[in-house]
Formats: sequence, structure tokens, C-alpha cells
Amino acid sequence: MGRWDKKKQKNTLNDDIYKELLSMYQSGKGRSRNKDKDTPGATKNRIYSTNTYEGYKRQCKRFSKWIKKEHPEVKHLNQVKIEHVNEYLQSMIEEDLSASSISTAKAAIAKVLHVSSEEFIKTPERYRKDIKRSRNAVKRDKNLSKKTEKKFAKLTSAIGGRRREMEALKGTDLAFNKYGEPFVYIKNGKGGKTRYAMIIGETPEETEEIVQIFKQAGKLKICSKLPSAFDNHFYRGIYAKRIYNKFAKPEEKLPDKRKYIMRKDRAGEVLDRRAMKITSRCLGHNRIDIIARHYLYN
Repeated sequence: MGRWDKKKQKNTLNDDIYKELLSMYQSGKGRSRNKDKDTPGATKNRIYSTNTYEGYKRQCKRFSKWIKKEHPEVKHLNQVKIEHVNEYLQSMIEEDLSASSISTAKAAIAKVLHVSSEEFIKTPERYRKDIKRSRNAVKRDKNLSKKTEKKFAKLTSAIGGRRREMEALKGTDLAFNKYGEPFVYIKNGKGGKTRYAMIIGETPEETEEIVQIFKQAGKLKICSKLPSAFDNHFYRGIYAKRIYNKFAKPEEKLPDKRKYIMRKDRAGEVLDRRAMKITSRCLGHNRIDIIARHYLYN
């Protein structure tokens, strides 16, 4: 056996997975996923977000470790079969892992294999009531002082930006609509999208306080790097409820076409579709069902 053959033999399933994911990430990095959606199939072999890339790597690494233990004969990605994936997913179900964890693993493996996740076995559905993220205090919250928490909480709950969006905001990003209401211009949101997000404090006085923070900052950033212990997503949820409540009409005053009727664990509950769309735009989401599932949970 030649030297090159021996070198090739050292390549593992992990190497194949890493190369495949890296290739898709490099292809999607810096592109707008929203624009690529206009071209059929353009998003299939691309990964646009660093967080998604890192998340898929973690999930696929766990899958590779399981394959090595349960099917040591599988050395490369092109040897992985649907039945291997189904067996892995079944093992996750039997371990009683959360529906969300299983769904994330399923999506990651489908991506690296370039197949639809529908080709795999059916896995437990995710329900709103089971979502734990940012809904209760966690251990790491204790590492954050109340003063620091209050400072960043006031900003995120009034602006609704993602962590990196908040860290990038400058005083010059302040804007006003024709009614004199304050907005912030978010230049580089998730997927490269831009948007205007309404500033809405807990009180009119707090809204004005935040407007003044922007004016005083000028060309400088309005806040420093957010601490890792700060639960930014929780305060995005507070922001979502403020925006929704500002524009939502009572159920009895809603015309049928504006009614969004919830299903599953919240079956029959009625939300205002228009208010959901406004909330969705301010948060940087396209689909209103995400607002219902991840933000308007109370």
C-alpha cells in the first residue's frame, strides 16, 4: 500500500462531515438567505449563519461518535444510510431526549447528507409548552449583577435586537417615522437582512430615555459587548409582547381575516394576525408562527 493510500485511509467520517459542512458554510457566508429563497434550490447546499454551522457541527459530531460505536464498518459519509440515521434517531427517542433536541439533530444530519429530513422516521413534535429557552431563571443568571442586568434589559426589551444586533447599534441608527415615533435601523440582521424596529420602553418616559441615549452616543455604539450570562432572548420576548399589545385588537373586534387561530396545546386561542406581522418584522422574522411559538407564550 502506497503512502498516499495510507493517508487517505486516515480520513474519517468526522473529516468528511467537517469538509461538507465547511463547504456549505463558505458558500453561504455573506449571502442573503432571504434573497436566495427567490431561486429554487439555491439555499439547499448553503449554510448562512455561523451559529447554525457550529450547531450542525456539534450535532453531526455526536452522530459520528454514535456511528463509530454502533457501526464501525462505516468509515465515510457516503457509506451512511437512511437506516443508520433512523436507528440513531430512535435511540434518542428511547433516551427520552427533548423533541427539540431530536429535531435539531435530524435537521443537521439531513443537511450534511443532502436529503430531506422527511426521509427519516417521524420524531416527536415540538410543543410551545415544552420550550424552556429563556422562560425561567437559570444557574448562569446568578453570575450577572442586578445593575448590569437592568442596564442591558432596559435596552433589549425596548429595541428587541438580537445579541449581535444590539452590540452593533450606534447613535446614528436612530430614526423617526412621520408620526414622530422612534425607530432603530438595524443594518445587518440575521441572514444579512435590514429592518426598522420600533423603540418601545416600559413607559413613555423610558422610551424617551432610550432616545436620548442614542442622541448622546452619536457615531459611537450605544452599548458595550453584552455579557454571556445576559439572557438577551428573554428580553426580546418582552419586547415582542409590547409591540403585539400595542397593535392588537380584542378578539371580538377582529374581522375573520385578521384572526390567527392557535392549534395543539393552545388550540382555539385567537391572536391578531396583523399585530403578529408587525411584531415579526420588528424582531427580524418572516413567519408569524415563530412569534406565537417562541415569543407570545404567555
